[in-house]
Amino acid sequence: MKRLRLLLAAFLVLFLLGVAPAMAQEEMTGENAPAIVIEDEAPAAEEDAWTFRYLVPTLMVASGIAILGVALGYAVRVRGRYRVIQ
Repeated sequence: MKRLRLLLAAFLVLFLLGVAPAMAQEEMTGENAPAIVIEDEAPAAEEDAWTFRYLVPTLMVASGIAILGVALGYAVRVRGRYRVIQ
């Protein structure tokens, strides 16, 4: 019974992912074709948003400072505790 449920579930998943989308597509021929085809014009070049111009560089600098702080903290706390005996 458990195996039958598992096979049924696998079949349904494969059916929904494979066959159902192919059956749902419509072809644009004959009566289904649109009467007027409107093509989108190329969008005008927009200026970058303030978040990209100011927030992204600020976060990059802050993350660089954080990485340097972690590296220095490691050098002072962890590496300073242990000494190599020669």
